[in-house]
Amino acid sequence: MALYILIIGLCLCALTTGIFLHFRLSKGGVVGVLTKTIASFCFVIFALFLSTSKNSTGYYGGYTITCLIVGLVCGLIGDILLDLKVIYPFHKKQYLLGGMTAFSIGHIFNIFGLLLLALEQVDIFASSRLLTLGIIALGCLILTFIIWIISVKVLKFDFEKFTPIVNLYTFILLLTTALSVYLSFIGLTAPVIILAIGFVLFLASDLILSMQYFGGKQESKPLTFANHLLYYAAQIIIAAFIYFI
Repeated sequence: MALYILIIGLCLCALTTGIFLHFRLSKGGVVGVLTKTIASFCFVIFALFLSTSKNSTGYYGGYTITCLIVGLVCGLIGDILLDLKVIYPFHKKQYLLGGMTAFSIGHIFNIFGLLLLALEQVDIFASSRLLTLGIIALGCLILTFIIWIISVKVLKFDFEKFTPIVNLYTFILLLTTALSVYLSFIGLTAPVIILAIGFVLFLASDLILSMQYFGGKQESKPLTFANHLLYYAAQIIIAAFIYFI
């Protein structure tokens, strides 16, 4: 049953994403927002159906599924808020802040989900692994600073009043991605590499999005297409990973 849901869900998510991309690039406006919302609802519904189709899962694995679904719901909320700034440009700063906050909270839940999934099979909080996790967190913090310096000094991005939330979000997303990559190589039963690919695509999508929001390329259709294609591929992969837990 779960396999059928996986296949049908992947097809429906791909279809609604394709429809959204068509209208976003050809019309934009309210139609673009509505089709984007539908596409985003699809990956949440996809994840929910997959979760209910699971016959059994480990104690922590069940919580991992919940965390991933909450992360996807936060992504849906973030999508809506970020597109509302297009419809209501006078309040675009508030919607941008709200959207980034929603995505940040979503990735925090993803981090919890990853740790719980690992805890199902290994002592992730053993002293040796804690040292590794600390090194990963420190590396992400340093990389966040490097990205900010390059963005401001080299690429001349104008973050206005959003520097704190942009840097915080960058760090959280880098940490989520790095943690998923690390867990892919410690021998967990679930193929976490699938989830890692999803977060890498998410990161690539947001790097493109930052060029649009803060680099003055908001109207670039090639960047818009690449950003949304990578983003929806990421969210669909994250939702599909529930099948393997």
